[in-house]
Amino acid sequence: MKRYPIRFCVVIMLVGALNASAQKTRPAPARHQPGAPRTDTRGLEIFKSMLPATAKVMFIDSVVVSKDAFLSKIPLGKDIGQITVKKDGDAKQALVQFQNDFGGRRVYADGDSAGTSLYSQLLLGDGWSEPSKIAGVDGGAFTFPNYPFLCADGTTMFFSARGPNSIGKRDIFVTTYDSDRGRWNEPQNYGLPYNSTANDYMLVIDDVNSLGWLVTDRFQADDKVCIYTFVPTYPRLDFSADNLTNNQLEQFAKITDISRTWSFGDRGEALKRRDRMLEKNQSLSKSETEVPFVLDNKRIITSPTELKSMAARKSFMQWRELKSMIKKTRSDLDLARSAYSRANDADVQALARKIGQLEKDLLQQCRDIHLMAKKIRQEELQP
Repeated sequence: MKRYPIRFCVVIMLVGALNASAQKTRPAPARHQPGAPRTDTRGLEIFKSMLPATAKVMFIDSVVVSKDAFLSKIPLGKDIGQITVKKDGDAKQALVQFQNDFGGRRVYADGDSAGTSLYSQLLLGDGWSEPSKIAGVDGGAFTFPNYPFLCADGTTMFFSARGPNSIGKRDIFVTTYDSDRGRWNEPQNYGLPYNSTANDYMLVIDDVNSLGWLVTDRFQADDKVCIYTFVPTYPRLDFSADNLTNNQLEQFAKITDISRTWSFGDRGEALKRRDRMLEKNQSLSKSETEVPFVLDNKRIITSPTELKSMAARKSFMQWRELKSMIKKTRSDLDLARSAYSRANDADVQALARKIGQLEKDLLQQCRDIHLMAKKIRQEELQP
């Protein structure tokens, strides 16, 4: 088996104690009544231009919560990452930070009522590196960027801001990190139905459980937001083959009735997967991060014998080995950081180099396991 020069992996967030009932209390009705218009002519023009590329997404559930508390209602496990938040005394706004699952990297918003920017930091020993401003998302072209989320691949980041080609007040934007050039690419509007003529605050994706959450205040009172639970699709699908009228397409783009999306997949299985995740998040500690392999919306694999394809079985064994390698690398990284915090001046530089290499190794391992998961699905599910 190939040796992987492993790097570090990133994901997301959770504030305070996890509220396992968040998705089951105060459910929003499947059909919403639109609120007052919240956009200008330019925003409507952008909405119409994006309409043909509306993504085909199954929204399995929704819940209306207080706008001030929605971060604590996103039921993301610690094996994915952690969200923390602080209130800016002047701007009276929540400044959000996401820290990845093994605690070695974080992205966050900082600023005041005059403006905010996004920053990233790496952990060395017991201390964090100097904050590095994320170029292109530093409050120049984007107004008050906030609510960052870093995906499991370690290179894809979502955030919310008022920026170029915004449909409403806040839109969801996506950017990817170019490791060859050492910088983030120009952020792009993530399109419909993730954005609307209202405020769209946050997009979070849990690749482990094949679930995602969209936080928006479309159709809501001023002090409320709706958290939609959806099933991510890769690659992104659209309605080009469905021959819909513009009016029909707008219903999906605006998410006026989530029940209309239930034919796009197995909603029952997705709800069961969500409920199992909530139970797991309640009962497992951070050290218990091993999870079964999600093959598709209907099957969760715990043994290679459950796979029909011999190629998929071999890939599953490699996937399981990678899980063990990632666990060991994380352990080695923790030990190196602990040694760094106690090291004398003569050993500091060597330990810093070791920590840096382990972090690169861990990131590469996580990328490799993500690709291996795709390979298993292709080998098992191909016609």
